[in-house]
Amino acid sequence: MNQNEIQIKKIVLEVLRDLILASSPEYDSTVPDKWVDLKKAWKILGYPSYGALYKAISSGLLRQGIEVRDRRTPGARIARWQVNLAAVQKRLKSDPATRRVV
Repeated sequence: MNQNEIQIKKIVLEVLRDLILASSPEYDSTVPDKWVDLKKAWKILGYPSYGALYKAISSGLLRQGIEVRDRRTPGARIARWQVNLAAVQKRLKSDPATRRVV
């Protein structure tokens, strides 16, 4: 794949993600700080699976306290992740070259 094809593919993926977001009944663009459970968020954000979104969290792409939060009850061992839709969209639209992974 040459450089032009890669750029075209990135643009198409962005457009598709935006279309999916706009057509999702669960997505409300008027509520910028809408927190959604990970089980619903992966579809809204256009990820191919729950695991792909979870990998974005565990890799540090999505930052805890900014784009994601852990809502587990005190003493629970299993995390109950939620994502902020507006913050994740902003993070994913930022230039990957300037995006810092923590």
